[in-house]
Amino acid sequence: MGKRIFGLLIILAGVLLLLDNLNIYPIKDLFDYLWPAALVLIGVYSMIEQRRINLFHLIITTIGLIFLAISFNLIERESIVSLIVPGIIILIGLSLVFGRRGFSVNISDKNDIVAVFGKTKHKSNNKQFEKIEISSVFGSADVDLSEIELKGDKAIVTINSVFGGADVRFPRRYAVKVRGGSPVFGGFDDKTSNQDEKAEGKVIEVNYSVVFGAIEIRD
Repeated sequence: MGKRIFGLLIILAGVLLLLDNLNIYPIKDLFDYLWPAALVLIGVYSMIEQRRINLFHLIITTIGLIFLAISFNLIERESIVSLIVPGIIILIGLSLVFGRRGFSVNISDKNDIVAVFGKTKHKSNNKQFEKIEISSVFGSADVDLSEIELKGDKAIVTINSVFGGADVRFPRRYAVKVRGGSPVFGGFDDKTSNQDEKAEGKVIEVNYSVVFGAIEIRD
């Protein structure tokens, strides 16, 4: 998601919290509407920006819509499980039909890694590395990029996690810069070493989204 959209969401959250602390406007009742609306915004905006149907963002959009429907009393909270499980199955099918990716396999030069309801381990030795997208949905992805070599001066790594986890390892010789992220009830842990000590002049840029999950990057 773009930095501006994420920044606007942060500003809105801060303004509402300030109004609540000053007893000007209580936000307790709004919370049930705001966080699912944020999920929908993140998911829809990201698919528009990428101009394609994306499994990860489809799922977080659907989760947001379901909880919005609950907040507006359109469906009962007890119906969540019975809706989410078949809904995710449908989304996986839609992604395979209309998207440009499938489930991951351990191929060294694969650019899309997806772990759905399970665990995948992937090691790349791509000597012309430019970009990769890693997504975990109710699963975990363990990706080792420590042996890659960049094709140019910059490469892009996108990491998505919803109700799952991702562990990504980078080469020590390249600087790793986190350019953007959108954590929603999740965590992102950057364990890469001091970037000022990298001398090769090449950069790996990391963008991430995490919803009820955890992402760790290291070198």
